[in-house]
Amino acid sequence: MYLVYTAMLALNVSAEVLNGFKTVGDAMDKSNFSVGQKIVDSYEQFDRAHENNPEKTAVQYQKAQEVRKLSKELKYYLDTLSYGLICYTQDKAEIKDHETGAKSTVTLRLGANDDASQYLIDTVKNVVRKYGLEIIAKPDNNNDGTRYFFEGTEDNPSPTCRVMTMKQRIIDYKHKLKEILGEDSSNIQIALNVEGEYWSEHAKKMVSWEHLNFDNTIIIADVVVMSRLRSEVMTAEYDAIKMLYNQITADDFKFDKVNTLVRPKTSLVIQGGKYEAQIGIGAFDSRAEFRAVINGQSYVSGEDGLVNYSTMCNAPGEKKITGTLYVKKDNNEEEYPFTESYFVMEPIAVVSLSKMNVVYSGVDNPVSISVPGVAAKDVEATIRAGGAGGKTAGAATISRDPQGKASDWIIRPSKQGRITVVVAAKTDGKVSREMGTMEIRVKKIPEPVIMLGEYKSGSSVMKGEFSALKLRLVMPDFDFQLPTPLKISQFEFQVQGSGKMGQTINGSQLNPECLSMINSARKGQKVYIDNVMVKTPDGVQHNINAMFRIK
Repeated sequence: MYLVYTAMLALNVSAEVLNGFKTVGDAMDKSNFSVGQKIVDSYEQFDRAHENNPEKTAVQYQKAQEVRKLSKELKYYLDTLSYGLICYTQDKAEIKDHETGAKSTVTLRLGANDDASQYLIDTVKNVVRKYGLEIIAKPDNNNDGTRYFFEGTEDNPSPTCRVMTMKQRIIDYKHKLKEILGEDSSNIQIALNVEGEYWSEHAKKMVSWEHLNFDNTIIIADVVVMSRLRSEVMTAEYDAIKMLYNQITADDFKFDKVNTLVRPKTSLVIQGGKYEAQIGIGAFDSRAEFRAVINGQSYVSGEDGLVNYSTMCNAPGEKKITGTLYVKKDNNEEEYPFTESYFVMEPIAVVSLSKMNVVYSGVDNPVSISVPGVAAKDVEATIRAGGAGGKTAGAATISRDPQGKASDWIIRPSKQGRITVVVAAKTDGKVSREMGTMEIRVKKIPEPVIMLGEYKSGSSVMKGEFSALKLRLVMPDFDFQLPTPLKISQFEFQVQGSGKMGQTINGSQLNPECLSMINSARKGQKVYIDNVMVKTPDGVQHNINAMFRIK
């Protein structure tokens, strides 16, 4: 359910990508809040069970309290890092009133410290909960996050830097949780996989967890990763409490409520995908089944005491499933209603031009292509000639960059005009479906022009300046970054009316004889630079001339 943020490290991250991060991050915060409420309800249920029969529930109840304390400490620590990161990067926020639409700048003292020299975490936490991740001023900043987490030791992380301290605390949490649960820990799945190494498409090698997730990543991605870590802690806590509670049979204590359990595979679904969830009750008899009516359809529980529910997601936005569990008790059925929400996100194809604002014919143009929520390897791209509204058609090929990450592609146009990049992706293991398109203009690489220092052809130049300036080649209105700059290796020099023959000069600097001719020239006489031969990256050979006047 998480964005493939490691594919978004291009120099120019589009607004669409950043909005995708904000949407998913805000959705995750809502999901975490919902899971947090379920955890609170589970502890309250445990408290009631302990009040009804403290002797029978003593062992499980004590373990539940240890899980609560351990998880609370780690969740608070992760919050201090996440909200501290926002404090580290800004000291105010642009606030938009969601009811009136009015915008204002509010000084929040995000960067201020309290008496203990700690960031004002609660201040930021309240602002984020109210306004969402829109308060992050520079979401595409990929420098401050690295400095914040590694504290300048990214090449050889210090054991005491923030990211390594966080990693160790997560490892300690997993070990302590398993100690509390004992042999029963094998019955729950604990994520938080921070140990070992992982394959990095960017580095083309195995790297540590901390480098994969926090080295040179953008701020908005860091915040989303921290939300994911908090979610995984909450999931481990919830599963542990649920397992401990289920160890207490219904006959061991009095209860007046059966807790409904809704366990979705994900709370974020791409439009056109499928929402799936397992739905059950907190205490059940494995020898008996129960029935459920969910969104008007009837289901019966399986051997695992759960109802497997799924539905297609064809419209974006927040969705809800509502239903009722019918549990047999004393030849009657007791009803237990429930409601669960999830978020459906529209398909988003993100085509980020890595080096320029347009593409150029005759050369390889690097682009980054991704679909939030879909692994980079499952994303496909093709070229369609022409643009919308019958615009001039161009021709081009597109292929993955063999030297880049899985999200890096190369577009090579063969002629000018317009092309359309069509992005598709495999979701739910099915046949690819279109996720979006982007129209791109194809331009011809411009002809270089000769400049003398900062003087353009036709400019008037003082005699004394000729000796200090070099001739150079520039390409006007060219947004492509050349691997090597164009150079002048030879040119022909002539001063109008000097009575001397023109000279062929090697290099880009005027020699003493040229300067002597200039010094002897009168005001207004023309200096000609001719027959500069240069080949542009598209293979076109150019013969370029320039003229400057004596000032």
